[in-house]
Parts: sequence; C-alpha cells; structure tokens
Amino acid sequence: MTTKQINITVPFNWCIPEILNTLNAEENACILTIGSEMIKEARNLVAGLTQKDIYQKIKNESKIEIQQLEVDLLVQKKLNSEIDSSMRNFYEKQVEQMKKQIIDLNRQLTDHINNSKYIIQEEVDKEKDKYTNLLEDKNKQVLRITENYEKYLQQTNTKSSKKLGDEGEDNFMLLSDTFKDFVGYKIEKKSHQGHKGDFHLFFENFNVLVDLKNYTGSVQKKELEKIEHDLSINDTMDFGWLISYESNVSDWNRFPIMCKWIVTDIGLKCIIIVNKLNLSKSPIDMLRIVWNLTNEIHTILNKTKELDNSELIKMKERDYNVLQKIKMAQKRLSEMKRNVVSMSQITKDIENDIIDAISMFTNELSKNEYDKSFKIKEWWNDNIDFDEKDKNNKIISTDIWSRFKKENKLYVDENKILIDDFKKYIKDFVDTNNYIEKSKKGVIEFIGFKFKDLLVSDNLESQKCNEQMKIELNIPVVIENKKKIIKKINNIK
Repeated sequence: MTTKQINITVPFNWCIPEILNTLNAEENACILTIGSEMIKEARNLVAGLTQKDIYQKIKNESKIEIQQLEVDLLVQKKLNSEIDSSMRNFYEKQVEQMKKQIIDLNRQLTDHINNSKYIIQEEVDKEKDKYTNLLEDKNKQVLRITENYEKYLQQTNTKSSKKLGDEGEDNFMLLSDTFKDFVGYKIEKKSHQGHKGDFHLFFENFNVLVDLKNYTGSVQKKELEKIEHDLSINDTMDFGWLISYESNVSDWNRFPIMCKWIVTDIGLKCIIIVNKLNLSKSPIDMLRIVWNLTNEIHTILNKTKELDNSELIKMKERDYNVLQKIKMAQKRLSEMKRNVVSMSQITKDIENDIIDAISMFTNELSKNEYDKSFKIKEWWNDNIDFDEKDKNNKIISTDIWSRFKKENKLYVDENKILIDDFKKYIKDFVDTNNYIEKSKKGVIEFIGFKFKDLLVSDNLESQKCNEQMKIELNIPVVIENKKKIIKKINNIK
C-alpha cells in the first residue's frame, strides 16, 4: 500500500487535537471520509428544505423551549416566595429571643456593677493606705541617699573632673581616626605636658594644637585665654582647635564653628572654636568640616603673600577689600614694630584691625562652609542609599553633581559651587573605602551607593506573530505499479 501527502487549510485559531498526531494513514483517511459524507448529507438535507419550512421548523422548536422556560420561571418564583416567608419568620423569632437575652444581661450587669463598686472601693482604700506608708518610707530613704551622695561628690570632685577629661581624650582619639588617610597625618598626645594642649595634629601643610573641654556648663573665658597662650608659645603649631563636647564657649557661640585670631611673635594665628560637638548629627563630619575650614584659611593666608595685582582684580570685591586690608596692615605692623617701639597703642589698634578684619572674613567663611557641607550632606541622605554588601551598585561624581545642580540650581549659582568643591564636601563625609578616585581632579566612583528613586523600566516592544502553522496528513492512495507523492504547503499567518 502506498500513501500520499496532502495539505488541508484550517482556521488559524483552531486547536489541533492531540490524538491527531497519533493516527496512522488509514485512520486519517477514515476520519476524512466519514466527515466528508456527513457534511454532504447535511448539505443535501438543507438543500431539500424550502426557506419557509426552515423558518417554521425553527419557530416550532423555539416555541417549545419558551414554554418550558416559562414553566420553570413560575416554579422558581413560587419557591422563592416560600423561602422568603420561612426565612422572615425564622429571623423574627431569632430577634425576639436576642432582645430578651439583652434585657436579662443588662439586668445582670447592673447588679454586678453595683455589687462590685463597694468591694473595689474597699480594696482601693486598703491599698492606698499601704502604699502611703510605703511612700513615706521611700522618701526618707531617698533623703538619706541624697545626703550621702552630696558628701561623696564633695569628696570626689577632683577625681570626677579628671575622669571627664580622660573620657574626652579617649573620644577624640576615636574621632581623629577619620584623618588617618590624610597626607602627612600624625597625632601626638600632650595632655600630660604643660602648655602643650591635649593633642598635636600634624598634616602636610599645617599643624594644629587641640584643646578639649568636656564640661556640662559653659566654657569660660579663662579657658580660651589658656589656649591662646599655649598656641602663642608653640611656634610649630599653626592653628588651634578649642573643642567643647557638650556646651558652648562663652561669648563665642553665635555659630557652631567660629574663629578667633591672635597676634604672636611669628605672626597671625587662628583658633577655631567648636561648640557642642556631641550635639551635631555626626561629630566625625563636623570634625572634617573644621579641618576643611582650617585648610581653606591656610590657603587664603598663603595667597595673600603670593598674589599680584592682576590676580587680585579677579577676586570678589568683598574678599579683595578684606585681603588688601590684611596685606597693608601686616606691612604697616612689621614696619612699626621694627622702627617705632614707643607707639604701642597704635600697634595694638592695628593688631585689633587685623584681627577684626580676619575674624569678619573667617567667621563668615566658617558659616558658609558649614552651611554648604550641611546642605550637601542633607541632600545626599535624602536622595542616595548605601548598601555595603552590594558592590554592584556604583554611581559616579558627575551624575551626582548633575542631579544636585539641577535640583538646587539657585543655591549653586548663589554660592558659586563648582564640581571640584562638590566632590571635596562629599569626600569629607564618605568613607575612603567606599569610593575610588580615578585621578586627583578626575571622576570619583562611589561603590555600594545608588539613587533611592532609581527605577529600572523595561520597555518591551510587542512582536507580531509571524509563525506559520503547517499540518501534514498522510492519506493512503492505491496507485498501481508506481508511487506518486503530491506535496503542497499552505502557510497560515
């Protein structure tokens, strides 16, 4: 027996029965033959009926169905009516029973409240008397403890002050660890040496004498005078930091960070005063701001010695006037000290002018530096998230700067913030282990950071179905003495 292959066109949404794939050639031929005969008979039957006969037949069949539906509807209505009536009676009985139960319960509750009221009052009076006596005994005990504690404080006052000082020094050792990656950094403890302050900090371009105050009350004027004296006799120290952990420095608490200038035998020196370090959001960030301000003042002082007139013209009018006044005053002061010893009062006035001018400049600079750092840190916390474990999250400084500048355009323009300034402020509060600086003034890559509102959207384009369905049936055809294969492929899109 030979077979032949034919192609049959079917609707695209037709589902192929699974059994069709298991049939052999004879079974396929049988299905097609039987189906074709049935369709042929159906067509002959329909063709033999007139249009009127077809209409009458459909009408009769529909009439019987409608009558049956009407009967079903009447039966359903009757059943619903009976159910509604029985349910109504049932719920009315339930409501009556519940009303009676509520009345009984209210009566029982009233009796219980009246009986309990007297019992509770008696118990309360007993407990009240007992605790009144106990409270009197406790008050006497507290009074004795207070008296003993006051005596103890009087005996250990000196020891407590020393303990507070030691705690302040230990705390600063931990905080100063933030400078460990700074070029040339070194720290030396000097608290046990007279007139040396508590610590000496050494950096690449300048050195700092640190004096710590861990007082609960305000730091008095004599403590500021002490660091002035210590700074003036330590020629290797360029700056002084007076840091108060818990309280303000008397007369120097207008801003969190302030600057006081003094005149020494080798020139001007600046004392940076930090108020309430522990009350800041991050003492480490505050300490970095202090270092940044110190570095800025050091740079400005160096520029006053090196800048020529053409470069000074390019500076802002306010800064130029202040720096020019400092430069002229320094020149006059040097000449007068060498030639006119008797004019001490004039020298003192010039020194005060210099200190006032520099204080005005550096205090404003201090406030601006603090405000900028606080603004950038606040924006950073609101917009950027950090996951130490996820090293795949990376953002670069140029992307962060573009977004910050866009969202704070007015603030950036008013304060003339550049991308190099922006990177410097960020490096002050981001740990050095969490970023990579490509070059000294190049792009910085922050590792483990991402924008909080970053949404990854996948826009998938819809694709049209271009697949083709092919059905091949093998139907046996008996052909004498030769094989004939008819092949036709019908593509359905």
